[in-house]
Amino acid sequence: MATVKFTMRDILNLLQKREVSLLLIISVLSLFLAGSTQNFLKPANFRVLLQGMSTDMMIAIPMGISLIAGNIDFSVGSNLCLTSAITGLALNNGMGTYPAILMGLIIGILLGLINAVNINHLKLPPLVATLGTWMAYRGLALVVLGGGTLSRFPDNYLILGRTVVFGIPITIIYMFAVIFLGVFALKYINFFHNAYFIGTNKMSATLAGIDRTKFIYVSYALTGFIAAFAGIIMAARLGSATQNAGVGLEFRIVVGLLVGGISMDGGEGSLIGMVLGVLLMQLVGNAIVLLYLNPSYTQVINGFILVAAIAVDMLIKQGKSTIRISRRTT
Repeated sequence: MATVKFTMRDILNLLQKREVSLLLIISVLSLFLAGSTQNFLKPANFRVLLQGMSTDMMIAIPMGISLIAGNIDFSVGSNLCLTSAITGLALNNGMGTYPAILMGLIIGILLGLINAVNINHLKLPPLVATLGTWMAYRGLALVVLGGGTLSRFPDNYLILGRTVVFGIPITIIYMFAVIFLGVFALKYINFFHNAYFIGTNKMSATLAGIDRTKFIYVSYALTGFIAAFAGIIMAARLGSATQNAGVGLEFRIVVGLLVGGISMDGGEGSLIGMVLGVLLMQLVGNAIVLLYLNPSYTQVINGFILVAAIAVDMLIKQGKSTIRISRRTT
């Protein structure tokens, strides 16, 4: 019978894989929370954990594909807030549930396309373009909401965010559906798989016939659509559309994506890593609640995680560059 032997080098090489390292960190954190708190292992906490993660995770999937291509979108939280506010306002003014939802989704796509126009035609860097729309969309949401909260939505709207299927909240089902579609698209649809080629070398991708302009339009429109969908579903689940919806969401997702192994420069990353990165960020937030710590520590911890993720990414790239140089000189 054959035996499998692992050397220390094999173990170190395995730990260098981001997904394996994240699984290890998540396991250690989970064991710590299970041993130090009474509520972590309760089904109610897992339900809260997954429902709270659903919004971030749905948006992280298309946003991660864009980031693999070297494009970032900081406007998703403001998009979520504005589209949920417009949908809520339409419902309060007598528009039917499905026409109001359709209008909200179309507006979400248009908000994403505005980002694409700014990048493709005004030649703005994605970071600058989406930071500008992040502020603009949030300001428009405040105007729509008038500084208040919209509620008193019809039951056939609320049920879209509150239905339970075989004991599983519908929002969790939405989340897994988006994850599945994202994995399928990135692996089996060439258009989305081209994100890796674009992120690795934009000029080479263009010379190879890849339409970068079209990719930016489609990816930002898709991200806008999912952000709007997540906002509409969140408002249905909570029964209200508020001016605080989506606050800090974009930064939390970016941290999760970077921790998950996606490079800020593009060309690297996997959807499994994305999922694990977002899960880790949600676990950190859950730990803050279960350990009765000051909620402000969440931002402190997220900031340190962000710096650490970028530092690790840079060190890995420097290591790869050093290896390439040494191979060329030998």
